[in-house]
Amino acid sequence: VIRSIVFCSAATADILQRVNLIAWEKQNEFEQETHFSHWINAIVRYEILAYRRDRVRKKEVMLSEETAELLFLSNDDVEDDREGEVEALKGCIKTLREEDRALLRERYSSTATLKQYAEKTGRSEAGLRVALHRLRQALRKCVKSRLSMNQDG
Repeated sequence: VIRSIVFCSAATADILQRVNLIAWEKQNEFEQETHFSHWINAIVRYEILAYRRDRVRKKEVMLSEETAELLFLSNDDVEDDREGEVEALKGCIKTLREEDRALLRERYSSTATLKQYAEKTGRSEAGLRVALHRLRQALRKCVKSRLSMNQDG
């Protein structure tokens, strides 16, 4: 689930290592009546939020909070009534042009900076920021639309 949100294998490994360390340090706080997956997922969620906060402080482009939350909730271990939102998001991503999906994939799965990607593609960094912003807005709108269609029909 971590990789599906942060998209960077190095960051995923760092977050997973922190989660393991925190779980080990707090093992005495785990209550036997609690589901282990819920307990560990709470730690994962807080560590992802901390990672996101740090990246925002560095002014790096991020997925919107809503999209990140939807990706987190798409984990099979997380029981939630947001399954429809996750499916809507997946469907919306499939409707994007291949060029837009490639931009999202490259931006969020690579350790390269946006500036490096701009140089690689011959596009301006500002143009890529605008394109990413528009893609996130379009995905948000698409998810809302799909969800309202599902509720109406």
